[in-house]
Amino acid sequence: MIGTRQWISKVEVIIQGDNQGDNFIPETINAKFVKQLLKQGKKISQIISYIWLNEDPETAKKLDGYFKRADQDELKELLFAKNPETDEYKSLLKVFKQNNYLPIFDEEDKQFIEFKVVTDQFEGNISDPGPSDNGILTVTIPYPPRPEIFDDFDEQSNTEIPSNGVTVIKQSELKEWLIQAPNDPPFFYENNPYIPSTCS
Repeated sequence: MIGTRQWISKVEVIIQGDNQGDNFIPETINAKFVKQLLKQGKKISQIISYIWLNEDPETAKKLDGYFKRADQDELKELLFAKNPETDEYKSLLKVFKQNNYLPIFDEEDKQFIEFKVVTDQFEGNISDPGPSDNGILTVTIPYPPRPEIFDDFDEQSNTEIPSNGVTVIKQSELKEWLIQAPNDPPFFYENNPYIPSTCS
């Protein structure tokens, strides 16, 4: 299914080809569309990472509310935010630090996309529109409960803290994922399966 971790891992190899040999894919309309979907999914995953890090509790709580309420109109206000004066845009700017990453979705796509939040998965997807869907794509965003996050680095002493036992997510993994630009390797999903790879 489009948007799952398995699909993303296969497609990103093609999209990020080295412009030579078998890996070359021209910048066709289809390639641009797929690349845009992958960037959008990465940004949503990074928003979730920002919430989980909780370094700015006020903004994290505000963003968390969008996903927990899962209100269609509110999610669209957030994910299509392009006006720098809105609370949604200002919150996203704290996540991405640069306004050239916004909006996440283009305004002209608003009529073709609906969002669904699921709390029991770490992978999202985009569903094919059925006969009764009027061409609307349903973008499923995984928003599972925050797992235990191990603080694996002491900033005061500038040293790594060894893990005692099983660690699901290290704080350093979330921070590293969060600072990557949409095209930075490891491209469109984080290797740790507990950091949600999202739908689009």
